[in-house]
Amino acid sequence: MNKIGFAITGSFCSMDDMLEVLKLLCQDCEVEVFMTPHVRDMDTRFYSHLELATKIKEITHKDIHTSIQEAEVYGPHPQLDAVVVYPCDASTLNKIDLGINDNCVTMLVKSCVRNQIPIVLGVYSNDVLSNSGVHLLSLFNKKNYYFVPMFQDDYQRKPHSMIAKKDKVLDTLKVALQHQQYQPFLLGYRKI
Repeated sequence: MNKIGFAITGSFCSMDDMLEVLKLLCQDCEVEVFMTPHVRDMDTRFYSHLELATKIKEITHKDIHTSIQEAEVYGPHPQLDAVVVYPCDASTLNKIDLGINDNCVTMLVKSCVRNQIPIVLGVYSNDVLSNSGVHLLSLFNKKNYYFVPMFQDDYQRKPHSMIAKKDKVLDTLKVALQHQQYQPFLLGYRKI
């Protein structure tokens, strides 16, 4: 059974999708959950931070890692077969590309990349076809980064927005564990 780090960042509108993906991963893998301070602390119109943490713990039956110190040990003491960042918001995508490590999730990615552990990114971003696009393409060309196939979620009202297809996460992870990118990577417009 693979041991997976599941990292949650602040694309708050995608938390229902995240919970579905987490449930599926927990059926096939041993999962450790990590989250950014924004997800840990912020109440949103989708979930309060306490409600979200409770739902995650009900699925995993484990504590959630939230500090840089908790994530750092995964570098010198490799314990994971892969990391899935889902959702991966634009801020996290950009920080990962630039090597910025200022929270639990970015530290986890940095710690695991040093050991050539596959990092699967499920991008949810309103600007991935504009400002953040350069970072997506940069990571696409770096070793050990793999992307869940994505599509434009509302090309008329949000022409620069793309989101990961939640039902492709497990397929992407399986291929990433062999250090390959699942294809196709870019999908056509889908109404959700």
